[in-house]
Amino acid sequence: MSLRVLIKRSVALTCAYYLFDDWRARRRLAAGDLATGSGARHENLDIDASLAYVDRVYGDYLAYGGLERFTGSVAEIGPGDSFAVALRILGGGAEHVHAIDRWVSRRDAEAQRRIYSALAERDDLARLFDGAPAEKTIRNLTYHAGQPAETFFRESGLRFDAILSRAVMEHLYDPLAALDDMAESLAPGGVMVHRIDLRDHGMFAGHHPLTLLTLSGGLHWRITRSAGRPNRVLLPAYRAWLEGSGLAGGIAVSRLAGVAAEQNPAPWEALDESARAQALDCVRAIRPRLAEGFKAMRDEDLAVAGLVLIARKSHH
Repeated sequence: MSLRVLIKRSVALTCAYYLFDDWRARRRLAAGDLATGSGARHENLDIDASLAYVDRVYGDYLAYGGLERFTGSVAEIGPGDSFAVALRILGGGAEHVHAIDRWVSRRDAEAQRRIYSALAERDDLARLFDGAPAEKTIRNLTYHAGQPAETFFRESGLRFDAILSRAVMEHLYDPLAALDDMAESLAPGGVMVHRIDLRDHGMFAGHHPLTLLTLSGGLHWRITRSAGRPNRVLLPAYRAWLEGSGLAGGIAVSRLAGVAAEQNPAPWEALDESARAQALDCVRAIRPRLAEGFKAMRDEDLAVAGLVLIARKSHH
């Protein structure tokens, strides 16, 4: 049996490893090393799968935001290892895209060239490149590498017609403060669309899906403060933020605890009854072990493992 398997079998040993890994991440950051394997979404996809993923993300942003097309200036938080979604946003009407990322995801330049070339040919986007399709030749794209969302929107002074993210907000150290800054950065009529994954991202694979919520606040902080692992900001916090933001919008549930299949984003009451029951059983099985701060939450709120947050600023 490998050492990795032995460690993963124990929550305590897994936490010890994450303490060590967070220390390593802190050292890398101090040395200016922003490289990460996180966000390398296209690394193991063939060209057809990559294009399908890009089309899905792009289509979701339009659908969730109630948009027919993009306009003006758009911020994409956490582009990962490809600017293909940003390219589609530019092709769909945006004048400029700002790609913001605390880290620099590992990427294969040749694989990305193939994706950009395929999009340029399929969607007639060759005009968006200065020369041959490549990451560095995309026009009207600004990449803010090493810029955390928590500070970028507050410090940049820029205004955006749309701010978008997918599976990013759960990695921010203070997502609610970042949302405040994003709301301030929205132009009149601008919209935010954030698809947020509240799961543990495999931290405790093989254990109960909500094991992350059993850790004390101090331990959780020590294993996530530098590595960017999930922040444990859950549905009630996002709901309260939206209610106090002064923005119009809503929250839809996209994942349920202990349920493998994604949900078509919808209010809790509109989700499949059997899936909701399965998620509630998942919560009740671990409730006695939950850390302080989660014990008082309703079962229905703890059962939400993913959500889509939409917020729109009025035109006035």
